[in-house]
Amino acid sequence: MKHTPLYERHMQMASKVINLKGFARPVEYFGHIQEHHAVRERVSICDVSHMGEFEIKGKDALALVQKLITNDASKLSINQALYAVMCNENGGIIDDLICYRLGEDHFLWVVNVTKTEEDYQWVLKQSQGMNVTVKNLSCEIALIALQGPNSREVLQRVTKADLSELKYYWLANTVISTESMEVPCIISRTGYTGELGYEIFVSRELAPLVWDELLLVGRPLGIIPHGVAARESLRIEAGYLLNGNDMDEETNPFEVGLEWVVKFSKEFIGKQALLKILENGISRKLVGFEVLERYTVRYGYPIYKNGKQIGHVTSGPLSPSLINRSAGLGFVPVEYSDVGTEIEIGIREKKCKARIVPVPFCKRRVKDEPVMKTHSPYNLRFSTFHVWVHQETDNVFTLGITDFIQRDLGDILFIELPKVGDKIVKDSILGWVDAYRKVWDIKSPLSGEVIEINTSLLENPEQINKYPYTNSGLVRIKVNALDDYKTLLRYEEYMEVIRQLRRYDNWSKEKRIT
Repeated sequence: MKHTPLYERHMQMASKVINLKGFARPVEYFGHIQEHHAVRERVSICDVSHMGEFEIKGKDALALVQKLITNDASKLSINQALYAVMCNENGGIIDDLICYRLGEDHFLWVVNVTKTEEDYQWVLKQSQGMNVTVKNLSCEIALIALQGPNSREVLQRVTKADLSELKYYWLANTVISTESMEVPCIISRTGYTGELGYEIFVSRELAPLVWDELLLVGRPLGIIPHGVAARESLRIEAGYLLNGNDMDEETNPFEVGLEWVVKFSKEFIGKQALLKILENGISRKLVGFEVLERYTVRYGYPIYKNGKQIGHVTSGPLSPSLINRSAGLGFVPVEYSDVGTEIEIGIREKKCKARIVPVPFCKRRVKDEPVMKTHSPYNLRFSTFHVWVHQETDNVFTLGITDFIQRDLGDILFIELPKVGDKIVKDSILGWVDAYRKVWDIKSPLSGEVIEINTSLLENPEQINKYPYTNSGLVRIKVNALDDYKTLLRYEEYMEVIRQLRRYDNWSKEKRIT
């Protein structure tokens, strides 16, 4: 059984770890239902380092990619990705994958764990005689999925990339700041849940640093990890397919609703077979269905119509405790695939009523943009008193308190801010906050006049914990000179201060214990 680089974290946190497809995988940490809803309502993190990664590089890299996949990679800009399938000569799906374009002649693929070696050998075979290098990087790369409506806020607190500029299926080469060091990584706006989310590519030995940091900074937003149980129910609810369940080499793209990734304007393996299938039409179709009784369904359960078996379930269960109804995916003949068609599912020698319903079972929110706009800390300046500063215009600056200090304080219960028109002197008390642990004075790093305050914080001071780097900050001030601003720390310098504080805190804890 193989281990991902986060295996030790799973053994510490997960309630159950199993051998799934050759890897030690956490089933759940806090419970399947809780983890499912954490992704839908807040934010959650998942280790997906079991997935396979290939690098395709060289003069003929694009030609090889075009030959192998049905989608058109020539349309990709650098740092853009697409979803595709790879077919055999008969048009059957070998695997589905995401193809990332890292450079003009440089691609990265993410493939399914059960198909990694088979896919790799197939790609190598098709690359013979071409000026291209194909590498299996699966043992070098870790992949972490951060998913949910609050995923951007969590990730933006620690990354240099401006995530507000990162669109769906685009990526950024950047760094993530952790307790120990800056970690180089690739962040892509992709996922398998149907929610706003990101997937982080990082070297295996540094993956635990990123995992720990995201769990740390995500606490005010309710982050928890999720295991394979929630990952499976989330992808089914979102209508995403699983290779080996919903598709295989006996399945063509048209049967599973993937005609949109087949581009006949180019050449690829399986094109002629797919053209023939398109001409003749398909006989079966993957559909979503809802069970009209309180039963859950599983892979392989038979589907009936008028007492005759017409198909089988490919994905389930989705239970009422997860989505307020029981549902799943399955194959039926085309003539029974219309929405509203009544069918039956065979469940433990009982035939339960069901009907065909639209897929996905929930609204996909992958392109949603968060209402709250926040800064990357790399675009701010910092004081050693844990106040950040953002320059709005030549002489107008926004001030706020840092993520580090809000975590150190704990839940903020009250905040006092100055009034518009107040004159502020550098290093004087700008305001104060009351948290459960202590009262803390906010020292201004600049001198000037207050021209605006964030009044929403007076009624909802807990928002500081959730969004410390919000564009609105605490106050805006107008200054007469820029000298004080120029002396403030850049984020990299501020993080060195924080790391020293953390090292001292860890040392002092050991002293107190001993």
